[in-house]
Amino acid sequence: MKITLSNNTKKFISEKMFGLFFEDINYAADGGLYAEMIENRQFSFRRSWSGSTTNDYKTECTPGYGWNIYGQQNSAEMEFIEGDALCDKNPHYMKFLVKSDNASFTNKAYDGVCLHSGASYNFTMWIRNPDYEGKITIICKTEDGTTTAITKEIKIKKSKAWQKIESSFTAKSTIKNGTFILTQSKGTVDYGYISLMPSDAVAGVFRKDLFELIKETRPGFLRFPGGCIVEGAVLSNRYNWKDTVGKPWERRWNWNRWATHNIYMWTPGKLAKFFPYYNQSYGLGFYEYFLLSELMEAEALPVLSVGIACQFQTSEMVKVDSPEFEQYIQSALDLIEFANGDVSTEWGKVRAEMGHKNSFNLKYIGIGNEQWETDKVDFLARYTLFEKRIHEKYPEINLIGTAGPDVTSEKYTTAWNFFSKEIKENKKFTAAIDEHYYMNPQWFYDHIHMYDSYSREVPVFAGEYAAHTEHRENNLEAALAEAAFMTGLEKNADVIRFASVAPLFSRLNYTQWWPDFIWFDGNTSMGTPGYYVQKMFGKYTGTSYVEHSLENAGEKIFTSVTSDKKFHYVKIVNSSDKETSLDSICDKNRQLWLPSAKVYQLKGISPDDKNCLNEKENVKLEKIKAAKKLVIPPFSATVIVIRK
Repeated sequence: MKITLSNNTKKFISEKMFGLFFEDINYAADGGLYAEMIENRQFSFRRSWSGSTTNDYKTECTPGYGWNIYGQQNSAEMEFIEGDALCDKNPHYMKFLVKSDNASFTNKAYDGVCLHSGASYNFTMWIRNPDYEGKITIICKTEDGTTTAITKEIKIKKSKAWQKIESSFTAKSTIKNGTFILTQSKGTVDYGYISLMPSDAVAGVFRKDLFELIKETRPGFLRFPGGCIVEGAVLSNRYNWKDTVGKPWERRWNWNRWATHNIYMWTPGKLAKFFPYYNQSYGLGFYEYFLLSELMEAEALPVLSVGIACQFQTSEMVKVDSPEFEQYIQSALDLIEFANGDVSTEWGKVRAEMGHKNSFNLKYIGIGNEQWETDKVDFLARYTLFEKRIHEKYPEINLIGTAGPDVTSEKYTTAWNFFSKEIKENKKFTAAIDEHYYMNPQWFYDHIHMYDSYSREVPVFAGEYAAHTEHRENNLEAALAEAAFMTGLEKNADVIRFASVAPLFSRLNYTQWWPDFIWFDGNTSMGTPGYYVQKMFGKYTGTSYVEHSLENAGEKIFTSVTSDKKFHYVKIVNSSDKETSLDSICDKNRQLWLPSAKVYQLKGISPDDKNCLNEKENVKLEKIKAAKKLVIPPFSATVIVIRK
C-alpha cells in the first residue's frame, strides 16, 4: 500500500474537534468520577420508580438507605428525622442513641470501601451533640473482619449547634469491598453529613484514576451534564444547575432520571434490573464541571433544559408564554454570569466564593438535548426565544442547536430545514447542530462519507455516537467501526466542529446503558478498545486535513491524514481479516522516511477481543518499531507520526 499526499488546499481542523460527553448515567458521578466513598452521606436518598402509564413517576424519601446498625441490633437506636437538619434543602438527619458502652453503625458505600495501603483519606462529618462528649472511632476493615485498614479515634466536645469535624488517616492495609464503621460510646449524637474522600482526589473532587484516564485522551471539549438527564424524566427531576453550586452539604439532592431504566432492555430473556436508589448528591455540579474542563484544557459545553421533559418518557412541558418558561431563560443568562461574570455580579460572586475568582471563559451553550418538533411540542420556537435573549445580552456566546435523537427520521429533517433557513438571516443563530446516532458497526462503515455532501453553511456537532454490536459489547469490532467513521469526520473537518462518543463511564454492576467508554469498580478502572481509538484521534489530531490517495490498499482499509507545522499524522484502519503493509508515504514528490516515524497500533486477534477489569490491556494502543515496510495487522488501527 502506498499513500500519496496531495498539494491541494488543506482543510482546517480545530484542535478542539474531538472531546468528551459526560452524563451521570451508569453511576458516572456519585460512585464514579466524584470521589466520595460514602453512599447517601446526607440522609437524602429517594427511591423512585415508574408507574403503569406515561408521565407516572413516583418517588419517596428513604433517608435511611445504606445505613444500618452494626453488630448487636439492640445496642442502639437509629432514627431518621425530618426538620431542623444541617441544610433546609436536605431536611433529614440521623439520630443515633447508644444504650450500652459502645455501639456502631455502617454504610453500604456502594460495594463497600476500597482502600490502598499507604494512601491517606479525608473524613468530614457534621454533628450536633448538646449532651454527648467523648470519642467517635472510624474503622475500615474487610467484610470478614480479618484485616483492619483504618482505626481512628476522634475526640468530640459538646455542641448545641451543628459542628464540623474533620480528620485524616492513612490506610495500613489494602482492602477491597470493605466495611466502613463508625463507633460511638453511650449517649446521643445527631449526624447531618458523613463523608470519606481519598486525599489524592484531583482538586479534592475527582477520583484520580478516572480523571487521568479521560485527561489522557486530550479532549478538546467537555459536554455536560447530559444527555437525557438534562431534561429529566419529568420536569421536577430535570437538572437545575443552581441546585449544584455552593458548599457540598448545601446542595439539593435529586433522584436520577436513570433510576427507572431497565438494564436488560436490549437482551431478550433476561429479567429487568432497576436502580431505584440511584441519586444525585450534586457534589459533582456545574462548578466542578467547569473546573474539570479547565484542568483538562478543554472547552466547557454545558447543555440546558428548555422546559421540555424527556420526550421519550413524558409529554410534560411548560408553556412558552408562562412565567415558568421565563425562569428557564433566566437560568441560562445566570449561568453565563456564573461562568464568566466578574466578582461584582451576583453569580460571579458565587463562583468566586467557591474558589475560582477568574472567569471560566465559557464560549458555548447547548440549548436542549434531544428535543424535536411535533404538533404539540414547540422546541424550535423555544430555541428562537433562547437565542434572542442570550445574544441580546451576550452576543459572544455560541449556541448549539439539536437535530433530535437520530439522523434518519422526519425529526432530523425538520430541524435541519429550520436551522438552515434561520442561519441565512442570522449567522449567529447557531454555532452547530447536535446530531446523535447509536448504530450497528456496519452503519458506521456505510456512512464514512456521510458528511461529504453536507452544506458547509451550518457546522455539525456529532454529540453522541457509538457503534453497538449485537450484544452491545465494548469490543474491537465496535472500536474499529468508530475509528473508520472518525476518518470521515476528519476528512470533513470543515463542517464537523465537535465530535464525542457516548456514554463515557460505567460502574460495574451499576449499568443502565452500554456500550461505554471507561469501566470501573470501587478499586480500579480500565479503558475499552473504543477508549484507545478516542485517545488516538484526540492526541494526534493535527491542525489541517491533507487530501491523499491510496494505491493497492485492498478492501476495508480506511485512512485519514492530518498535519500541523512539524508532523503528518497518518491514520490507517484495517477492519479486514487480512494483513497488509504500508510501503511508502510520499509528500510533494518525495518519499517520507518511514523508519524515522513514531508508530502506535491498536490491534487484536479477533473483532470480539475486549478488555475487562482483571485483564485491562488485552487491546490497547501500543508503540511499535517503525520500518521501511510497515505491517498493518488485521483488525487494527494505526497512527503514524512522521516529520514533514
